[in-house]
Amino acid sequence: MSSAMSTRRFLAMFVLFIAAGPASLAAQDSQSAQTAFVAPAEPMKLTRVLERRLGDGNAIVVSRSWRVRFVPHAAGYRVEGEQIAVAVEAPPRLAQLAEVERNKPQSGDFPILLDDAGQIVGDESADPSAIPGLTEAARAFLSDRPEARRGEALQYVAAVQQAGARMASRWPRDLFFPVVPREERRKLPLPGGGEGALQVGFQGSLDPAGRRLATARRRIVTQVGESERVSLETWRLEPLD
Repeated sequence: MSSAMSTRRFLAMFVLFIAAGPASLAAQDSQSAQTAFVAPAEPMKLTRVLERRLGDGNAIVVSRSWRVRFVPHAAGYRVEGEQIAVAVEAPPRLAQLAEVERNKPQSGDFPILLDDAGQIVGDESADPSAIPGLTEAARAFLSDRPEARRGEALQYVAAVQQAGARMASRWPRDLFFPVVPREERRKLPLPGGGEGALQVGFQGSLDPAGRRLATARRRIVTQVGESERVSLETWRLEPLD
């Protein structure tokens, strides 16, 4: 594999993981005849752990926690949240890229609107913004490359970031009331006419009363050319410490 191709694949995979993240799945009808969503009356802690496995056996692990409140709103709820903890683990060679993730503005899309069935609702057409610091981190990563190659690669990462932002990750619509497990595979267009693929599976469990999220897990397999990476997301909704 040429140096240029290796660099491009690394940057493409990184942007797909950091900037775009896993593509969201459309939720199926998760309402069950035996259960119905009931929002907690008290503030809760929502934790999301994202593990991105790298080709060398290492991984980037990002954990974020929010203090959330479910406020009655219209015919459903408004979930308000504020970040209370963040931690990032990454191999030393990705320290600067990990710092981008650590410092990335991450509101968790709060406030989140839910309907009365606990499904996330909102404007799916919103334009996501680019990730601050990603280009600078890529420039540092490419600092030991020839100058001509650096310019070409930076143009490429800018194009990939733009493509990645257009498919920015959204949380599963049925995250707060996950009943129906599912799996989907879709094609992923890349800059320059290339094509990758995403395979996404999602399943969750309810609290003991069967009224709301306890834990959920999303597994994403990203393929770009001959490269394949696995990303895992887990969520937990639990009482505040």
